[in-house]
Amino acid sequence: MAMAAIDSEEGGGELWFSCEDINDCSLTEFHIGEQSITGTVNSASPLSPETVFIELPMHPEQSQIALIPDLIDELQVDLRFQDDLIGLSRPDLQVTIIIAESTTVIEFEDDPNPTGGLSSPYFVEDEPLNNDGNRLFWPGEEIRILLQFEIERPGTWELNLRGASFMLLDIIWSEDVESRNVDEPSSDGSPRMTQLDTNHYGALVEDDRDCWTFEVEDHELLRITFVWEEVPSEIEQSHGQPDLILPDRRLAPTPELETEVTNGETRMTWQWRALPTGEYDLCIGGRLNAFQPYQWAGLIAFEGIGPTSPEQFDYSSWQWEGFGMKAEEAGAKELNAASGLMVLILSLAVLVGLFIEVREDTTSKAIRFGIFVPGVLVLILGGIISPLWAISGEVQSSDEDSLDDLIDKRLDQLWHASHPSTPASSRSLHVGATFGMLDGETLSVRLESDAAWPLDDGRWQLHIPALYELDFEAIIFAKVAEKGTNRPVDDMLDSHSRTFILLAARTLMLDILMLEALLVVDEVPDSNVIHFKTEMKQSGSLGLIQDPTWGTRPIDIPEGRWRLMQDNLYPNLISITMLDGAKDDLEFRVQINNVMDHNLMYSTDSVQPSEPLLESQYLWVIAGVFLVVIGIGIENRRRNKAKQILKQLVAENMWN
Repeated sequence: MAMAAIDSEEGGGELWFSCEDINDCSLTEFHIGEQSITGTVNSASPLSPETVFIELPMHPEQSQIALIPDLIDELQVDLRFQDDLIGLSRPDLQVTIIIAESTTVIEFEDDPNPTGGLSSPYFVEDEPLNNDGNRLFWPGEEIRILLQFEIERPGTWELNLRGASFMLLDIIWSEDVESRNVDEPSSDGSPRMTQLDTNHYGALVEDDRDCWTFEVEDHELLRITFVWEEVPSEIEQSHGQPDLILPDRRLAPTPELETEVTNGETRMTWQWRALPTGEYDLCIGGRLNAFQPYQWAGLIAFEGIGPTSPEQFDYSSWQWEGFGMKAEEAGAKELNAASGLMVLILSLAVLVGLFIEVREDTTSKAIRFGIFVPGVLVLILGGIISPLWAISGEVQSSDEDSLDDLIDKRLDQLWHASHPSTPASSRSLHVGATFGMLDGETLSVRLESDAAWPLDDGRWQLHIPALYELDFEAIIFAKVAEKGTNRPVDDMLDSHSRTFILLAARTLMLDILMLEALLVVDEVPDSNVIHFKTEMKQSGSLGLIQDPTWGTRPIDIPEGRWRLMQDNLYPNLISITMLDGAKDDLEFRVQINNVMDHNLMYSTDSVQPSEPLLESQYLWVIAGVFLVVIGIGIENRRRNKAKQILKQLVAENMWN
C-alpha cells in the first residue's frame, strides 16, 4: 500500500536517491533501483565543459498535509569522477532542492585529490531550508532535487545510490485530511441527526460548514464542549462561537465561554442558560486554507449539580510557585546590598577628621610619604572608590531592563505575534525565542535576590522574591485592556484577545521557569543585585508544534547541555483555563514530574552579581586608618620631642 511520501511516522522524512538510469530517477521511501548510475564524457575541456543534470522527483505523490522543518537534518551525495589524468576525484556540485514553490540551493566545491585517496561524500547537516515562510506541504505538491555538475576533461562519473545518497527531514507533524473528515457530509441545509450527549468526531476542512440537529429537553444549563487538536498555527481554524439555532429558528443569545489549553489541545465549553426545549441546529464554520480535527459533545444540567458552571472558579490570583528553583532553602545564605554606603560615610568622616588634624604640614618627608600618604590612599581606595564602584554597579543601566520592563516588552511581542494576520512562521519564531530574544539579540535584566540556596554539587541558586510577587492574571488582562481596540460584545472578548491571553499565560510561565533555572552561581555573591546579561543564540526548541519554546539560548551554554535542561525543565502538564464572560479569570495547572539532576544545571556567565572594586572593603579601610594613625602618632612624638629639645635650649641660653 502506497503511503505518503512525507509524513511524521518513523522514517517518513527519509528521501533516498533511486535510479534505473540517468533519465529515470526519483526520491523514494525505500532503497530501490540500481546500485549506481554512471556516464562517460569523451570531449570535455576547461574551455568547453560538459554539464550533467540529474532530476529526482519525489515518489509516490504526497497525500498528507505535513509540516516541513526549517533545517535539513542530513544531505549526502556520493558523486565521483574517474579520469586518466588525476584519477579519482569529486567535481563541483550544485544541489537544488525544490519543495512546492520554494527553492534552496546548496553548492559543494570540488575535491581534485591528486594523491588518489578519495574523501567522504558531499555531506551537510542542519542546513537551512528556504521555505519563504511557508512551512506547510499540501497533498499533491512536489519535492524535487536537481543535481548539476560540470566535467572539464574526458572520463567517467558515477553516482552511488541505495543508501549512499539521500536527504533526511525531521517531519514533526502530518495529517491525512480525508481520513479525519469523518463527520461529513453536512451543511446548513442538511444537518446530521444526532444525540446531544454523543461524542462526535470530525475535522473542519477549509471553509466547510459542519452542522447537526438534536433534541434539547428541560434544563437550566446547556453546555457544548469542542476539543480541537493541535495543528500548526498556519492552518488552525478560528474557533469562533458556534451557531446554535433555537426551535423558532433564531440564533441563541451569546453564551459564556470557558477555554482550556492543555499541552496544545484546546477545549472550549460554550454555556447557555434557560433556553427553550425543542429541536436545535448546531453549526460550525471554517476558513480557507485551514484544517483542524475536533470532537464535541453536549450536556444539559441543572444549577448546582456537579461542576457545570463558572462558579467553580475561585477568582484567586495565581502566583509563581518556583518551578525553576531546584535548590533547597535549607542552608540558604542571606544576601544584602554590597554598596558599602556605611563604609563610604565612615571613610569620608575619617578623611575630614584627618584634614582637621593634620592641617599643619608635617616636616618629615619620610613619615609623610612613607606612612601617612599611603594610608590616606588606601583609605580613599577602599573606603571611597570601591563603595562608589559598588553603588554604580547596583544601579540599573540604560541598556538594562527591570523584570517588569522585560515582561511588558514580552507581552507586547506576544500581542503582535498572536494577531490573526501574523504569518505562522513569524509567530513561531518570536513566540519560540526565550523571552522573545532572537538569534544575536542581547537579554539584559536587573534582578534582586534575597538569598542563595545551596545545590547538591556545592554551587548556589539565586532566589528572586520579585518572581513570587508576579500576578500573571492582572498583568495579562491589563495588557489586553491597554492594547485591545475592539469593544467587548455582551461581555465577550474578541478572538485575538482570547488567543493572546492563553498564549501569554503559557509563554510567560515557561520564560520565567527557564530564567529562574539559569540563576546558578559557583560562589555566594557579595551583593543581592544580579545583572543577567547575555547574547542569545539560535537553538533547538521544545514544546508545541505551533508555539514552541526556548528556541534561543545564552551563547556560552553548549547546545547539548541546553537540550538536557529543556528536557528536564519542560512540564509534563501545562493546562490553562480562561473564563470569558461577565468575569474574566485564569486558572493554571502545571506539573513537572522530572527530578532535575543538579549537575545538569549550568553556571552561565550571564549571571553577573554586582561586586565592589575590592573585596573586604572594611579591611582596606581599617588598614588605611591604621597607617594614618601610625603616621600621626610618629609625627606627634617627633614634634613633642622637638619641642622638649627646644625648651632645653631656651632654658640653657637663659642661664647662660
